[in-house]
Amino acid sequence: MIRRLLISFAVFALSATPTALTAQTDEWFVGSHPDYHAAMVRDIDGIFVAIYVAKEPSIYASPLLMETVAASCDTERPIELHSTSAIMADGATASERLDEVRRVVENFFDRSVEGCEVADDLESRFFDRFDDAYLATDGLLVEAGIFPLGQDDEVSSEETDTQTMDATE
Repeated sequence: MIRRLLISFAVFALSATPTALTAQTDEWFVGSHPDYHAAMVRDIDGIFVAIYVAKEPSIYASPLLMETVAASCDTERPIELHSTSAIMADGATASERLDEVRRVVENFFDRSVEGCEVADDLESRFFDRFDDAYLATDGLLVEAGIFPLGQDDEVSSEETDTQTMDATE
């Protein structure tokens, strides 16, 4: 059920980019939607990732969110693992933000295939053109005024960290 919702999200998020939808084989889909400033989506061999910024505020500390679904390797309990997490992409440049996003997605990928039998080329197929897709997504987010995060965001983040440290001492 959740997977269908996520795939629906992918189709709706990318409906603004019909050329991306026509090339559905092993590609990252990048686009925007009335509910999302930008999204990049990948679904390959049971591993689903959507990285996006919704126009509605979220409960997470960063506007950049990652939705993931990974199938369980345990055939006796084939439960899909679904997760939503924030990516703290606070770099000043697109390449700095790319490094952070790629690190987070690589960690997810490694965890999702750990102990699983997967095709030898799955990782290379999964990350094929990842950098290009993220940079296109980042461009949409810069255009929407989301990135780079403003000074006010960085100050309030530092204040929160300081308050937390004071409370624990």
